[in-house]
Amino acid sequence: MNIKYSVVSLFLKKSSKQECHEVLSKWNTYYAELAEKHQESFVVRTLLFLNNTDFKAKEGFVLTTEMKLVISSAFVQITFGLTQDVLSIFNTIFVSPSSYAYAGSNVFYNGDVNTATQRVNFSWPAVEEGFVIADDSLNIAIHEFSHCLIIENAKKSYLARTFNENDLNEWKALAAKKIPLIREGNYKIFRDYGGTNLMELFATTLETFFEQPHEFYSYAPTFYRMTAKVLKQDPRNKKNPK
Repeated sequence: MNIKYSVVSLFLKKSSKQECHEVLSKWNTYYAELAEKHQESFVVRTLLFLNNTDFKAKEGFVLTTEMKLVISSAFVQITFGLTQDVLSIFNTIFVSPSSYAYAGSNVFYNGDVNTATQRVNFSWPAVEEGFVIADDSLNIAIHEFSHCLIIENAKKSYLARTFNENDLNEWKALAAKKIPLIREGNYKIFRDYGGTNLMELFATTLETFFEQPHEFYSYAPTFYRMTAKVLKQDPRNKKNPK
């Protein structure tokens, strides 16, 4: 654990760290397979994210600490090789007990990033399914947090950006060539939704990157390696991904 997280750890209750460890060991396969030294920093980063995020829930729905930890862990999983610990714009997370629709619309969502309200919205059953089934390339929390990171990265000054600009641009160049293939049904490692645009392809790529890393690498090694370079980690190395 680096100096920053060692210092933060001093201000966290031992009971909170133990609770976080137990919850993540149960829910998050990525965490459960990490080497102990990485689990320690992952716990600190999860609690850091949780403590700097405003969690809200639909009236009458009880949002437990366990749920908050599970949701927070998705963000830490994505950023574990990076230096960003929290979200600065989308630091309010609203959780619903079921799929939801906006007023005046009959379109239902399991998750979305609302740039108008600067809020991330989740359906808890969808979040839960994303962690219970950890190998199907479907994880709504990873998906929506991927959007948050791209949006916030674009709004930062060059030197403060989360992603290395050259790496991200190289990723985009490769990804742009995949979109027509996905739309034509000729790029099977990602689901069809990834062909919508670069933003959605980034999110669906990260879902596959974390949930089916070996399959992704076997299917598209160059694109996999570029994704690993952007995120500065390789989840094929389960104990030491970074």
